[in-house]
Amino acid sequence: MCGIAGFIAREPDPGALARMLREIAHRGPDGEGAWHGAAGPWRVTLGHRRLAIIDLDGGAQPMGNEDGTVVVTYNGELYNYRTLRPALERQGHVFRTRSDTETLIHHFEEHGTAGVQALDGMFAFAIWEAAAERLVLARDRSGIKPLYYAELAGGGLVFASELRAVLAHGGVDGALGVEGLASYFFSDYVHPPHTIVRGVKKLPPGHTLVWQRGRLETPRSFWQVPAPGAPTGETDAALAQRLWDGIERAVESQLVADVPVGIFLSGGIDSSSVAAAAVRRAGRRMTAFCIGFENATFDESRYARLVAERLGIELHTETLREQNLLDVVDLALDRLDEPLADPSFLPTYLLARLAARHVKVVVGGDGGDELWGGYPTYRAHLYAMFYAAIPTWARAGLVDRLIAKLPIDDRYQSLEWKLRRFTERWDDDLVRRHLRWMSSVDLPDLAAGIPQARGMLPPTFGAALPETPLWLHRLLALDFTTYLPGSVLTKVDRASMAHGLEVRPPLLDDALVDFAFSLPPRHKLRGRRGKYLLKRAARGKIPDAVIDRPKKGFGIPLGAWLRGPLKDRLDGVLRDSPLWDTGLVDQPTFRAWRDEHQARRHDRSKPLWALYVLDRWLRRAQGPSSGAVSGPGAVTAVEAASPTAGAGP
Repeated sequence: MCGIAGFIAREPDPGALARMLREIAHRGPDGEGAWHGAAGPWRVTLGHRRLAIIDLDGGAQPMGNEDGTVVVTYNGELYNYRTLRPALERQGHVFRTRSDTETLIHHFEEHGTAGVQALDGMFAFAIWEAAAERLVLARDRSGIKPLYYAELAGGGLVFASELRAVLAHGGVDGALGVEGLASYFFSDYVHPPHTIVRGVKKLPPGHTLVWQRGRLETPRSFWQVPAPGAPTGETDAALAQRLWDGIERAVESQLVADVPVGIFLSGGIDSSSVAAAAVRRAGRRMTAFCIGFENATFDESRYARLVAERLGIELHTETLREQNLLDVVDLALDRLDEPLADPSFLPTYLLARLAARHVKVVVGGDGGDELWGGYPTYRAHLYAMFYAAIPTWARAGLVDRLIAKLPIDDRYQSLEWKLRRFTERWDDDLVRRHLRWMSSVDLPDLAAGIPQARGMLPPTFGAALPETPLWLHRLLALDFTTYLPGSVLTKVDRASMAHGLEVRPPLLDDALVDFAFSLPPRHKLRGRRGKYLLKRAARGKIPDAVIDRPKKGFGIPLGAWLRGPLKDRLDGVLRDSPLWDTGLVDQPTFRAWRDEHQARRHDRSKPLWALYVLDRWLRRAQGPSSGAVSGPGAVTAVEAASPTAGAGP
């Protein structure tokens, strides 16, 4: 697990790579490497920051093949590298290390970009092929590892693991973009290919990108969510056993490391299942880490303790008071290379800090909800079918008016919150309804807050979905390709890498993903019960109390904070922020939302928090001692991005 950076240019800046690697040093505190090459008029520079996990002595990067004609800088882990290696040795490749990186190089020599499909793991890499004068970028199909890139003037290219490193190169446009802002305020994150700035792009999950002799090709997909297969005729019991066997195999492959491996244990079914499989396959006592909250509304640590006691796991728990979270708000946000408005980033940051005191690697439960139908939003679509049958006049004149009178409830995903979101964001179209229910700002409010986005649909509306009449399969595919990589995996990656910690998600093992999407929806949502098959597979391995309890997210009391301890900070942003100078965000609208929120007329916590996070990012981008974006051109993050820029209210 590492950080990568590099560029190709005719006249490279000799100090650019050092600036870029400095910005991602936290991703790889164990070492730094650089490689320089040439192809005609082009100069090629590859850089690497290493977090040593496998082959601690021999895995330094950038790494080349036997004759140095193929060179890679690579971030990630290949779980099947030991399976791929024997065939490569029979084909004559000579290995000098035990690292998965060297397997990747030789595999690519044999198979080229077509071979990416055979890689089982989490990865983002850049491979330079001297003979073809070609650079290939690739990102794993689930989007676990990030990869940013930008075209340079004159036909060059720059790339890195984080946005801040690309901006530190100094040769890209760092001005805020309308598409990125619309995506950010709607979803809490920026969906690829966009970023928060207009001059840099994200490589989408499951894609490769080729630069060759000054020409950048369009990203190509090497994997998409498939349509569901035909029923196999197997019983539920047989399928549940196949699932559990697959989980154990995935966990075993992801426990491979030359350093200690722990577990993120929340007390939910996903992480608890991973923990049970780890205990069965590790052959040693495991260590797990959990965050608890004094506020019982948000706490689920007692379930983690229940699992740990059942499995014989050594559990390290840190119980947080509200002040603990408030104390790290700005510190944690400063670790974000790109704004991310998911407030659960804060407890995730503290969880990673706790784990990093003891281990270098953990396995976690990410992906279970998107693969097996765990979110309550899926069940809400069942209720929508009944709601649609109510006459429009009755919905608007009776139901909606009654719900609008409910008092604001700051408890985590309270009934009032769910009812308001259900009715206020009602839409007859399945995908539009789902995205609006999941969004932080609904479409009409988005147009008010970002005037230039009026009439623009955020990029998640264009997500490629499998052709199937099965509505749940389409929604699972939608969340798997948008929310999972954009919010969940980004949150975990940035929070963990801020502390030099690697997090592996066994439930996103390629074989498990393929298995999940091959099954009909009834194995995920049966009646009102989500994660049907996963719960059946886990029964008897973890406590029934964990399997049968309602899902609870990793939340914080954001609404109450913005009326209380964060109120003054938010008011300061609304008075004076570099954001208003861009002319892209409507200051009066956000002030009105603040007033509504303070008066408890409307819960505006999500857009107000998104505003706070974005302001923090912009101020850091401007600062001379920035912890995120530094180097030449960083100030352009707040330059004019439209004819009206600078004419803020």
